[in-house]
Amino acid sequence: MVYYSSFMKERLSVNLVTSKIFWESMPLLIGEIARREHYLSVFDETNIPSLKSLLDSDVYIDLSAITSVAFYEDVKGEYERRLAAGDRTPLMIDPPEAIINSMDKRRTHAIMPDLVPESYNLDGSNNEGLIRKFMNDEYVVIKDPLSWWAKGIERLSPEEALEKHKATEGLIVQKYIPFTDGVGRVLTLNHGSDFEIICAYLRIPDSWRTGEGTTSRYGLVLVKDDLYNFALTVSKRAGLYLNGIDYIESSGKYVLLEVNAAPGFRDPYDEFRINTPKIIMDHIERHARSQK
Repeated sequence: MVYYSSFMKERLSVNLVTSKIFWESMPLLIGEIARREHYLSVFDETNIPSLKSLLDSDVYIDLSAITSVAFYEDVKGEYERRLAAGDRTPLMIDPPEAIINSMDKRRTHAIMPDLVPESYNLDGSNNEGLIRKFMNDEYVVIKDPLSWWAKGIERLSPEEALEKHKATEGLIVQKYIPFTDGVGRVLTLNHGSDFEIICAYLRIPDSWRTGEGTTSRYGLVLVKDDLYNFALTVSKRAGLYLNGIDYIESSGKYVLLEVNAAPGFRDPYDEFRINTPKIIMDHIERHARSQK
């Protein structure tokens, strides 16, 4: 027996690209798309069809671990070609240029210098001078601008950082700002003027950071005006449709750590029973149908 729900106005064609490491969240979204009886094609990042086929849909969702800038430049080029030719163009989740910017923390810092901790790129030419800017601090953070889940991140004294990274290239030195209660995440949706916060929550780690090799407890965050406005600003500047905004609260203000394309959404689903896939698909449907 097939049940038709009241929201089922028109079936959309959805192309979804994903990766094995994201399959913790993917069943939730795939199930929601199937429940709404949309046409769905799922592609693993290792078996992607031609870009012409990939973008021949109403909705294109990229929740993959692809890190190739060339791939996203090609996606952008195909989208622009289709747009110029008057061909069908999908609702892009996410826009390729926004994905490229989110993958590289140096780009994020350039877009939002007023929101991130004081940071400098280490290219080997003046590492000592840049690290010495933090000599009065107890710690500095050294990170790979392209890493995921805090892989390879270090918290060192300035003296240790000078000794270890005096000639290092391709890393970032950043002011260490300890969090007050935990590391926050705000999940947001944004398309045009339609901005929505899915939820906000704290990850309270057993370490000075979250990420690889740590365990966290969770706490739901009440979104007040100041956090809403912070998330809105970050979301608009980042340009991501679906965004995982990581932040800390320090000295009464919000500090941006990073933005995340393809953010996980199972944690709030499991921890707080927030129906994240429904909220995501409600938002997508509004805009996919409006541009058909």
